[in-house]
Amino acid sequence: MVNKKGGKKHKRGKKNHGLQKKLRYKEEGQEYAQIKAAKGNCRFDLSVFDGKERMGILCGTMRKRRFVNVRDVVLVSIRDFEDAKCDIIDVYDDNQVRQLKSEKEIPESIKLEEENDYNSNEYNPFDIIDSSDEEEEDTTKEKESSSEEEDKEEVKINLDDI
Repeated sequence: MVNKKGGKKHKRGKKNHGLQKKLRYKEEGQEYAQIKAAKGNCRFDLSVFDGKERMGILCGTMRKRRFVNVRDVVLVSIRDFEDAKCDIIDVYDDNQVRQLKSEKEIPESIKLEEENDYNSNEYNPFDIIDSSDEEEEDTTKEKESSSEEEDKEEVKINLDDI
């Protein structure tokens, strides 16, 4: 059959928007975990939901194909011969984490990406600075400098009198 749509690369821009990945539940020897820190070389510090802290290693099929970030919820395969290490075998997005929470698979105390420390509204560099605050600061600085000058003058007078 002849390809009428173009050359060899005609499917390059095609996206699979309608397809959702099937939710993968834990099995025997597997556990859910949340990533605490990235160490580099596909290694991560994990807080596993069985109550232990472990080092997680990204499995070979996920390297350079799936991105894993801090605070992501992952499925890990626990090693029987090394209790301090585990292998990351799947990553869940925010919608899947909400679904796992609603099904009571993972604890409710997990913070999602939208609730992390960097998204807090304490400091916004794009806020408009109120000019009245600047004027108040300028007047207080002028008052402080004038009082310091008066103190210096008094000191000079006292020295001359002696």
